[in-house]
Amino acid sequence: MWKEDKSSKRTLGIRDKKILYERANHKCESCEKQIEFAEMQVGHKIAYSKGGSATLKNSVCLCYKCNNLQGTDSWNVFLKKMGKKPFGRSNMSSKKQDKSKKPRKKRFKHGDMFGNVYYSDKKHESILD
Repeated sequence: MWKEDKSSKRTLGIRDKKILYERANHKCESCEKQIEFAEMQVGHKIAYSKGGSATLKNSVCLCYKCNNLQGTDSWNVFLKKMGKKPFGRSNMSSKKQDKSKKPRKKRFKHGDMFGNVYYSDKKHESILD
Protein backbone atom coordinates (compact mmCIF):
# COMPACT_ATOMS: atom_id res chain seq x y z
CA MET A 1 0.00 0.00 0.00
CA TRP A 2 1.29 3.46 -0.95
CA LYS A 3 1.74 5.86 1.94
CA GLU A 4 1.72 9.63 1.38
CA ASP A 5 4.80 11.45 2.59
CA LYS A 6 3.86 14.43 4.80
CA SER A 7 6.46 16.64 3.06
CA SER A 8 4.82 16.08 -0.33
CA LYS A 9 1.36 17.43 0.51
CA ARG A 10 0.23 19.93 -2.10
CA THR A 11 -2.56 21.77 -0.30
CA LEU A 12 -3.50 23.04 3.14
CA GLY A 13 -5.77 21.19 5.53
CA ILE A 14 -9.20 22.61 6.38
CA ARG A 15 -7.94 24.24 9.61
CA ASP A 16 -5.16 26.09 7.79
CA LYS A 17 -7.55 27.11 5.00
CA LYS A 18 -9.84 28.70 7.57
CA ILE A 19 -6.89 30.54 9.13
CA LEU A 20 -5.81 31.75 5.67
CA TYR A 21 -9.36 32.92 4.87
CA GLU A 22 -9.61 34.87 8.14
CA ARG A 23 -6.11 36.33 7.69
CA ALA A 24 -7.19 37.67 4.29
CA ASN A 25 -10.38 39.23 5.77
CA HIS A 26 -12.58 37.11 3.47
CA LYS A 27 -11.07 38.78 0.37
CA CYS A 28 -8.95 37.70 -2.58
CA GLU A 29 -5.43 38.91 -1.80
CA SER A 30 -4.91 39.91 -5.42
CA CYS A 31 -8.07 41.68 -6.65
CA GLU A 32 -9.48 42.31 -3.14
CA LYS A 33 -12.91 40.97 -4.17
CA GLN A 34 -15.05 39.72 -1.26
CA ILE A 35 -15.29 35.90 -1.51
CA GLU A 36 -17.06 33.11 0.36
CA PHE A 37 -15.02 30.39 2.04
CA ALA A 38 -16.32 27.80 -0.44
CA GLU A 39 -15.08 29.97 -3.35
CA MET A 40 -11.60 30.45 -1.91
CA GLN A 41 -8.63 28.99 -3.77
CA VAL A 42 -5.28 28.52 -2.07
CA GLY A 43 -2.53 30.15 -4.13
CA HIS A 44 1.16 29.73 -3.47
CA LYS A 45 3.77 32.48 -3.27
CA ILE A 46 6.23 29.99 -4.73
CA ALA A 47 4.54 27.31 -6.86
CA TYR A 48 4.68 23.72 -5.64
CA SER A 49 6.18 22.74 -9.02
CA LYS A 50 9.02 25.21 -8.39
CA GLY A 51 9.88 24.00 -4.90
CA GLY A 52 7.23 25.81 -2.85
CA SER A 53 5.53 24.11 0.08
CA ALA A 54 1.95 23.83 1.26
CA THR A 55 2.31 26.01 4.36
CA LEU A 56 0.48 29.08 5.61
CA LYS A 57 3.65 31.12 5.13
CA ASN A 58 3.74 30.22 1.42
CA SER A 59 -0.04 30.51 0.83
CA VAL A 60 -2.36 33.29 -0.28
CA CYS A 61 -6.16 33.47 -0.41
CA LEU A 62 -7.33 33.90 -4.02
CA CYS A 63 -10.51 33.89 -6.04
CA TYR A 64 -10.81 31.36 -8.88
CA LYS A 65 -9.97 33.92 -11.58
CA CYS A 66 -6.80 35.21 -9.87
CA ASN A 67 -5.60 31.69 -9.03
CA ASN A 68 -5.86 30.74 -12.71
CA LEU A 69 -4.14 33.96 -13.81
CA GLN A 70 -1.24 33.35 -11.42
CA GLY A 71 -0.47 29.89 -12.82
CA THR A 72 3.07 28.97 -11.74
CA ASP A 73 4.32 32.55 -11.47
CA SER A 74 5.77 33.55 -8.13
CA TRP A 75 3.57 35.85 -6.03
CA ASN A 76 5.78 38.91 -6.63
CA VAL A 77 5.92 38.30 -10.41
CA PHE A 78 2.14 37.86 -10.49
CA LEU A 79 1.53 41.09 -8.55
CA LYS A 80 3.81 42.98 -10.97
CA LYS A 81 1.85 41.57 -13.93
CA MET A 82 -1.36 42.75 -12.25
CA GLY A 83 0.13 46.26 -11.93
CA LYS A 84 0.53 46.09 -8.15
CA LYS A 85 3.59 46.61 -6.00
CA PRO A 86 4.96 43.38 -4.60
CA PHE A 87 5.45 43.33 -0.87
CA GLY A 88 7.29 41.16 1.60
CA ARG A 89 10.80 40.62 2.84
CA SER A 90 12.38 40.33 -0.60
CA ASN A 91 11.27 43.87 -1.41
CA MET A 92 12.26 45.36 1.94
CA SER A 93 16.03 44.95 1.44
CA SER A 94 16.02 47.25 -1.60
CA LYS A 95 14.57 50.17 0.36
CA LYS A 96 16.96 52.71 1.81
CA GLN A 97 16.78 52.97 5.56
CA ASP A 98 15.77 56.29 7.05
CA LYS A 99 18.76 57.20 9.22
CA SER A 100 16.85 59.95 11.02
CA LYS A 101 14.79 57.34 12.86
CA LYS A 102 16.15 55.83 16.04
CA PRO A 103 16.79 52.08 15.90
CA ARG A 104 13.99 50.06 17.40
CA LYS A 105 14.60 48.71 20.86
CA LYS A 106 14.59 44.91 20.94
CA ARG A 107 11.63 43.44 22.85
CA PHE A 108 11.61 39.91 24.23
CA LYS A 109 8.58 37.69 24.62
CA HIS A 110 8.19 35.85 27.92
CA GLY A 111 5.59 33.50 29.30
CA ASP A 112 4.71 31.79 32.53
CA MET A 113 3.45 28.32 33.32
CA PHE A 114 -0.17 29.52 33.10
CA GLY A 115 0.13 30.57 29.47
CA ASN A 116 0.28 34.30 30.16
CA VAL A 117 2.50 36.21 27.73
CA TYR A 118 4.27 39.50 28.38
CA TYR A 119 7.10 41.48 26.79
CA SER A 120 10.14 43.19 28.27
CA ASP A 121 13.45 44.76 27.29
CA LYS A 122 15.45 42.05 29.08
CA LYS A 123 16.36 38.82 27.33
CA HIS A 124 16.04 36.71 30.48
CA GLU A 125 13.40 37.85 32.92
CA SER A 126 11.04 36.14 35.26
CA ILE A 127 7.78 37.45 36.61
CA LEU A 128 9.47 37.66 40.00
CA ASP A 129 12.00 40.30 38.85
